[in-house]
Amino acid sequence: EVVTVANMPMTVFDMISAMQNKYADRVAFRYVEGKDTVVEKTYAQYVQDIRKATGYLQQELGEPKGKKIVILSRTNYEYGAVVFGTMMAGAVIVTLNQGKTWAELEYELGMVEPDLIFNDGIDYGYRAQLEALYGARLRPMDAWTAAPEAEMVNRIDHEGLLMLMFTSGTTGRSKGVMLSQKNLFAAMPAFLDPFDDVRKATGWDTDKFCSLSALPMFHISAMTSLVSWSITGHCINLCNDLKYFYRDIGAMHSEVMAVVPVLLKSLYKDVMKGRRDRLNGLCVLTCGAAMFDPKMLKDLMDKGFFIAQMYGLTETCGDGAWNSSQEEKHLTSVGHVDNSCEYKLDDGELCMRGTPIMLGYYKDPEATAEVIDKDGWFHTGDIARLEEDSYMYLTGRKKNLIILDSGENISPEELEDLVEKCPAVQECIVKEMGKKIGAVVYCPQDKQQTVQDHITEMNRTLPLYKRIGVVEFSAEPLPRNATGKLLR
Repeated sequence: EVVTVANMPMTVFDMISAMQNKYADRVAFRYVEGKDTVVEKTYAQYVQDIRKATGYLQQELGEPKGKKIVILSRTNYEYGAVVFGTMMAGAVIVTLNQGKTWAELEYELGMVEPDLIFNDGIDYGYRAQLEALYGARLRPMDAWTAAPEAEMVNRIDHEGLLMLMFTSGTTGRSKGVMLSQKNLFAAMPAFLDPFDDVRKATGWDTDKFCSLSALPMFHISAMTSLVSWSITGHCINLCNDLKYFYRDIGAMHSEVMAVVPVLLKSLYKDVMKGRRDRLNGLCVLTCGAAMFDPKMLKDLMDKGFFIAQMYGLTETCGDGAWNSSQEEKHLTSVGHVDNSCEYKLDDGELCMRGTPIMLGYYKDPEATAEVIDKDGWFHTGDIARLEEDSYMYLTGRKKNLIILDSGENISPEELEDLVEKCPAVQECIVKEMGKKIGAVVYCPQDKQQTVQDHITEMNRTLPLYKRIGVVEFSAEPLPRNATGKLLR
């Protein structure tokens, strides 16, 4: 039976019941253990382990309802069991980015006040500090394996706090985004409908598809995939470290993968150099978290790939817009808005209202009030335009806008796209520098004059107020936050 939006489970309990009753014999996860051993876990085993994780929390905490359970680990099979085991216990799952600095994590852990922390045991540079503060609450990711299986009971408050995920914080402290079960399942049509688009456009049997999961689970895209692929009984092939990407995709046949720009560039090189066999059947790429080079996307489409672009935020449970058009003219669009929310533009800023919108920021009513107005509209911070054909285009971030003394508003992202058309540019940030528009560029030293000449020519095509007046070159890659986004 194909899961459609009409017959989709609407709770975690319903989803896990389907995993147990409909998909028991299907493979839920694959991962490579050791050098090259592929391990498979069926949905029957997965549900058993979820119930053990719930049983473990009941053993350790008595009544887990409302308790905060943190995961501080790279992606692995146990991650899924702990996520759903926590939810089924009625507790709150908190996914943290283990790659952050200790100062950032200490702030987030202090805010959360965790009851238990499941951890992979790897020293990410702060092990001593973590043990000193939280040693009694630390547990290995597989601590639950010998626990009794909990009874299958629906313990989840549908509209209460289910999950806490932190925003990446490119311009300041990260914020805890509060999401409910109601938020999460209202967003699911946005992740299920695209399977129909792929089927209709290609004739491929998407019911048999496997997804390679290379994005970390603390990312909303990976978390919603963990849920949506479980709803449909598909298999997730786990890649927990990009340095093993080619080993993992070679060992585990995967049709679908969510990609970020750096990963797309690597795949693009392989395909264009005739090495597509390294990708072992990969044919559907879902692109999110940034804008992508439309030429790359077009070239990949010409080579037989189905390219889908997604727009969503942690605050919207990943919901937003979906672009499954395979037409070149729409390649720079994030797509059509979907039916689960209302949309409007407020002075150019995209606003959304609907069930997928977060409950608010954890312990931060002021920040919540700044983004969710009294009428329930969530102000995304993204500047957008909507064309007559209903395709939406993002042009920048509101908080990144450079406002000149003349009153003109400049989108740095628009200028960065123009600078990056120079092949020598590896990274670029445009920002205000002493009342002028400036660019910081990372490129090979012997290419700096080429970049300078490109910007001079580019300026001639721009109105005076948009021209870049200062160019600085960096000898090092530009700083990024823990999720890989450039810091401004």
